[in-house]
Amino acid sequence: MKKRPLNYVSEHLNLPADIICGSCIATAYGNKHLYIENYRGILEYTENTIRILGKNGRIYVYGSKLTIKYYTDNDMRIDGFIHEIKFS
Repeated sequence: MKKRPLNYVSEHLNLPADIICGSCIATAYGNKHLYIENYRGILEYTENTIRILGKNGRIYVYGSKLTIKYYTDNDMRIDGFIHEIKFS
């Protein structure tokens, strides 16, 4: 069986395949903080909805009193009362 190049690199560097191919990574800490890595841009930003463009889709964050605490070219932190996170 022939291995795909990303799987081969992932195994030999001991890195997760999603990091190598640049997929968005969302890490939630309770319902108050959300860290997003490897995103492309912010599509919508209101107090109740934040839409983010990723490499392979979009991330929708719904809640109340949502704020983007900080953002860089690679990652961001969203604070507030997070009710729902959707991926599409």
